[in-house]
Amino acid sequence: MKIYDNDLFLKYGMEAEAAADLLRSMGVTYVITQSRFLPMQDSAVESAVRGDDRARWSKQDDLAFRKALKDRGIAYFGCLNICFDPAYTRQHPDLLPIDQNGGLATQEDWYVGIAPDCKENLAHKIGLLETAVHELRPEGIHLGFVRWPGFWETWLQDTQRASKPDYSYAPDTLRRFRDDTGADIPIDRPREAAERIASHYREAWRDWKCGVTVSAIGRLHNAVHAVRPGTEIAINTLPFFRADFDDAVTEVFGQDVSRLNAVVDIFEVMAYHQILRRDSAWPAKIARDIKKRGKARTICTLQAKAIYLDGMHAGHGRADYISAVEFSDAVQQLEASPIDGICVFTLSQLIERSGTADGKAMIARLRNFRQRR
Repeated sequence: MKIYDNDLFLKYGMEAEAAADLLRSMGVTYVITQSRFLPMQDSAVESAVRGDDRARWSKQDDLAFRKALKDRGIAYFGCLNICFDPAYTRQHPDLLPIDQNGGLATQEDWYVGIAPDCKENLAHKIGLLETAVHELRPEGIHLGFVRWPGFWETWLQDTQRASKPDYSYAPDTLRRFRDDTGADIPIDRPREAAERIASHYREAWRDWKCGVTVSAIGRLHNAVHAVRPGTEIAINTLPFFRADFDDAVTEVFGQDVSRLNAVVDIFEVMAYHQILRRDSAWPAKIARDIKKRGKARTICTLQAKAIYLDGMHAGHGRADYISAVEFSDAVQQLEASPIDGICVFTLSQLIERSGTADGKAMIARLRNFRQRR
């Protein structure tokens, strides 16, 4: 279960024991959660704490919640977003990436990314992880947004790859690529560099970007293990086949799961089928493919409700409702697949629906996942 906000405590008034009891009643065996040690930024979920809630939030007892979960056999994965931090980029605008047309990254809806070769950002994140792992002693750490920038949820099936920004052609990144590979590129002219890379160094650029992602996760992995050896590392994994958008998952986003095996224990596949306008059979198909390519343990995340319907996302043909039948079919397909588990995005959205017939049926189906084996 993904817990990306503070609703359990701030909206529903639950203390640690009651929150843990609720999760156990749903059959939950692990959570991927924010905390005061690792607070989350607003994304598709409103995670930030505002106004009068700040005083109450400061008293939230994450250690008690972690203990209550442990007492009930529920594993705790602390979640930290890596290459997404709008507050940090507002303070350090010089770290924003540059696209293939020479444009500086700007915020799209809630999203603006940071390239994984940004050493300053990684050092900042490592500092947060060291404190959190020391205090929480989690079973695992879940790394969000650990990839090259891009608002992947807007890459629908009719999207043309050329219409999307491809990052990063910032001088520091181009200099590192040139120094590491010997590529003959102009490091201070992003458009020219992008054209030359596309015509002369496409495979080298892809492999280098994927290697940077592996290296960044490796640094985070090592920092976590220095504090608590054996802590598992999970990552957000993009739900794209290699054939999708001409291998954009590696060439644009720099995620090659076959190479990430060395530093990742669990691939969490964001199989948000309603967001990407897919059917209920698709999550099992993409998760199966990623498990085959990555070979590490793989879990598949399903949406609890339909989102991305308003603002810039309106009018793109997304379904406005996920029924219990549709959700249960996705669970059934995953149940019969070789994936190692399922996850729900998010707990709050599932609780919102828990008083409805569909919500009750969804929770019942989750509780029965692989119980007949």
